[in-house]
Amino acid sequence: MDAVLSFLISAGIMVFGLWIITCSIEAGSPIGFTLMGILPVAIGSISFYGAICEAKLAWNVARS
Repeated sequence: MDAVLSFLISAGIMVFGLWIITCSIEAGSPIGFTLMGILPVAIGSISFYGAICEAKLAWNVARS
């Protein structure tokens, strides 16, 4: 349950960043807003990677 919640939170952060990027490009906003959208995508990706590593570790411990 914790792993699923962790994956969903990470995916939500990434989708939020993609939404910011998409809306700023569509509206013709300055490049600063687009670059600010990259920050949540990067943070969400790092968080998602951490959740995957944690799930793999838990899976390996459970199999042992």
